[in-house]
Amino acid sequence: MEYYNLAFFYTILAVGILTLYSLLKRANGWYYSIKFSSKKYIIPPGEMGWPFIGNTFFFFSFAGDHGSFLSYFSTRFGPGGMYKAHIFGKPSIIITKPETIRKILMDEENIDRGMPEYISKLAGITNSIEEDKRIRRSIAPIKSHGLLSDYFDCINDVVRTTFDKYAATEESFEFLTEMRKPTFEVFMRILIGGEVAKELFDAVFKENNLLMSGAHSLPINIPGFAYNKAIKARRELVKIFQQILEERKAMIAKDKAMLKSNIIDMMLDTQDDDDNEGKGLSDEKIINMLIFASFGGYEPVALMATKAIMHLEKHPDFLHKAKEEQEDIIQRRPSSNAGLNFDEIRQMKYLSKVINETLRIASSKTIFLKDTNTPYNINGYTIPKGWKFFALLWSIRMDPDIYAKPEEFNPSRWDDLETKPGCFLPFSIGPRMCPGSNLARLQISVILHYFLLYYRLEQLNPDIKTDPPENCLVRFKKISA
Repeated sequence: MEYYNLAFFYTILAVGILTLYSLLKRANGWYYSIKFSSKKYIIPPGEMGWPFIGNTFFFFSFAGDHGSFLSYFSTRFGPGGMYKAHIFGKPSIIITKPETIRKILMDEENIDRGMPEYISKLAGITNSIEEDKRIRRSIAPIKSHGLLSDYFDCINDVVRTTFDKYAATEESFEFLTEMRKPTFEVFMRILIGGEVAKELFDAVFKENNLLMSGAHSLPINIPGFAYNKAIKARRELVKIFQQILEERKAMIAKDKAMLKSNIIDMMLDTQDDDDNEGKGLSDEKIINMLIFASFGGYEPVALMATKAIMHLEKHPDFLHKAKEEQEDIIQRRPSSNAGLNFDEIRQMKYLSKVINETLRIASSKTIFLKDTNTPYNINGYTIPKGWKFFALLWSIRMDPDIYAKPEEFNPSRWDDLETKPGCFLPFSIGPRMCPGSNLARLQISVILHYFLLYYRLEQLNPDIKTDPPENCLVRFKKISA
């Protein structure tokens, strides 16, 4: 009798747990279904996950495997390309179709930047349209032909010096970690100038890496966790940039005619510009913009350059073809030209395809987050104000109907490839297109030019995966051109 009573108890307990599990898993969906049950809203199919946490931990559980995450929704709710979810603390709409993603990115009036609040706190910005416009205006010079041309020699010198240093040492090093250093140096010279003391440069680099690490982690603000370290790093960056700002003001005060060729000078110029009618940038806003600009200004370049080199090393035929193009450029160079010049970058047609292919594969893990600032009509649905659009580019970059054998690295696919609008957006599109896109391509081109002609990698762990290139230990070997 006791055995049957115990079995009955455990049966009831199991049924109760399963019932509670089922109720909790559906509770979030029921809450939003009731809240937005009005005919005014038509919301795509999907699931909202658990109360409070939604699908966020479910998304992170795929460890960057966006294909499997999207497959879960498309298998359960059909191939419509729009699915409701609850991610990063907000009700969200996952979007996967290129034309839908393009429309969202192009709409500046009804769509705000959708950066999660915990990342906005680190970057020091809001998601408002006006803030977005102010930032883009302030750093717009970074995409100008004139500024890129002015800083070309700087890029050239930094890359050559860095690669020579790599080749001179017998020590192995973690490739991506080291590649961050030259791209950071170039970006900071454009951002704050070359007169800043090395110890301040090094301090910004150290704190910014902590900031980036925290932005890619769960927002757990407890000592010892990456996000907590990132918050502390931001406080240190504020102090450092304030010191740099004061030093720069003093330099300008001594020499009013000093050439203003970096972003910080252009920002400071708004404080003294009578046309701004007192609306110039305050020190606090300048510092926030400097932190935001450095937040993602050099890391993507280092990552793309690292991936491009690793892909070429694994595909000797493509490496040989890219090298031949660089050799041909040198052969056609007038004897009066001592080295690579800005105009020669435009001649690198095949190298541009290598960069495109690297961007295609690498950006397959890119996520665009946008917020609706009004009820939003799209594809027959009406999305409530305040919901987030969650665009995963994996669905486009790895679509075999758009790119044949998408998992393969093949620069030659760009020989005659015609993609539909919205199928290749490595730097976003429209008014919110990354202002540093031209600078990024220029830096990667210079890096690949010198690598192809004069260096090769010796990978100590050749089986390491390329995406992402974590813990790739290498030695640089100098070769004859």
